[in-house]
Amino acid sequence: MRARGALTLLTGLLLATAPLPPAGADTGCTLLGTVGTPEIGVDSSSAGLETMPGATVDLPARIDFRTTTESFNRRWFFATRYGRIYVKAAATPGDWRELPLPDCMTGRIRGVSADDDEVMAIDRDGRFFTLDHALSAPRDWNWSTRYGTPLWTGPGNQLPSDTLDWSWSVLSPTEDHVWRDTAGNDHPVGGAKVSHVFALTDDGTRIRYIDPWLPVDHSYEMSTPENGRFRAVALSTSGSTSLVVNRSGDLYTRLFDFDISGADKVFFRYAYADQRGLPEAADMLSERVDASTAAIQLPAPGWIRQPRVPGTITDRISIHKTGIGSDARELRAEGVDAGHTGYWAKQLDAANWTFVPTGRPLTGTPLTGTSNPIDPSIPLSPYSYTGHSATGWSATVEHFDVANTPTPLRVRFADGTRLDLVLHTVDALRQTPQLPGISTQPRSFDGTLEIPREILDTLSTQPTPVRELVATLSGARFTDTPVVVTDTEFRIAAVDLTLHR
Repeated sequence: MRARGALTLLTGLLLATAPLPPAGADTGCTLLGTVGTPEIGVDSSSAGLETMPGATVDLPARIDFRTTTESFNRRWFFATRYGRIYVKAAATPGDWRELPLPDCMTGRIRGVSADDDEVMAIDRDGRFFTLDHALSAPRDWNWSTRYGTPLWTGPGNQLPSDTLDWSWSVLSPTEDHVWRDTAGNDHPVGGAKVSHVFALTDDGTRIRYIDPWLPVDHSYEMSTPENGRFRAVALSTSGSTSLVVNRSGDLYTRLFDFDISGADKVFFRYAYADQRGLPEAADMLSERVDASTAAIQLPAPGWIRQPRVPGTITDRISIHKTGIGSDARELRAEGVDAGHTGYWAKQLDAANWTFVPTGRPLTGTPLTGTSNPIDPSIPLSPYSYTGHSATGWSATVEHFDVANTPTPLRVRFADGTRLDLVLHTVDALRQTPQLPGISTQPRSFDGTLEIPREILDTLSTQPTPVRELVATLSGARFTDTPVVVTDTEFRIAAVDLTLHR
């Protein structure tokens, strides 16, 4: 959802004039490529495919799942075997071809994930290689090792070392056009795409997203379901919509990326105030500057629990785009029905699953049939803070987690009166690396303090300390505030409050 105009021009200038980053000692190459630059027209032919050698390894006739070794977009199937990548047209019969790779990639690739017009490949050390123009003819394809700030021109990145599963995701103006927020408003994707690697880490309890426009680190996170008390065993993401499953076969989906989270205030307006019924933005420009249109509703969309599959499934799950808009997604889960192997499928918002027999052997790990979405063995965040304001009232924040929002801000006045405010936090836009989680390094959030509606509606009858605190926030239901957190302090600027762990 980033703006194309000036930024993509700047990206092109950076690529043309900046010295190349030093080649990695292990990969031995730097590949510029075109990813992140303005899109070319799509060539609907297969020009270039005929120059590729035929595959000499056994590969399936078709690919039904977007996994880390086999994947697809609406035009092509991709697979990796023995360190190499293979491709075939998705819509027509034909033989697999071996995709020629730069020398530094050949024999090293252990993962591949396609979405929209980009493909992410991972080498045996977890390093990222991005292929561009993957909806065009193969002769237009090219690879890049660039990743990270500024504007996708950084020196590269790699998977977190403890990654259990990962997926490449692209939300684009040409394929998706719009996405829908929690107020029901459709927002234009904008002039550029939102591309992320989503990585399931920490034994399935954390999801890190790695944006090529952001610093080369692993600091940004999306929460897991059930406020982080869910332990996923598999993840798949397409068009910024993630699908996860746990060992009990509970399936959840969520629409979320850096821009949707509320962090991209450079280009977009966000609001916690109700945006329902306001006119929708017609284009990217009005989304940014026209205050008469609906802002992007916050908080960002949360996890949605999907209906249980009425049969046996495995941990081999997949999500892919089926058309325009963020609701156009199909979910799949490998499984069995009446003794037949295949997969269960449903559209994102459909109520029921349908079984598609394939007759192929199951390759995933079977999941138990007893629903158990909350894993009690996952500890709550150890970061709790307490302190006093300059005017004498005390406050606490309990079990703060960078990925889970909102958080109660519990206030207690000297006379014993209590007030629970709501503290919303969005991981702020950064251009320098940040350590994961909470640490000694200060971590900045875009915060918003919310006064509960029931307090404002009865303000005249509330105790004096409550009315005075509300007055310091100008009586507004929502007050934006910087929030800075370390492993010892929690600072909220709007109320001049510093809490200590």
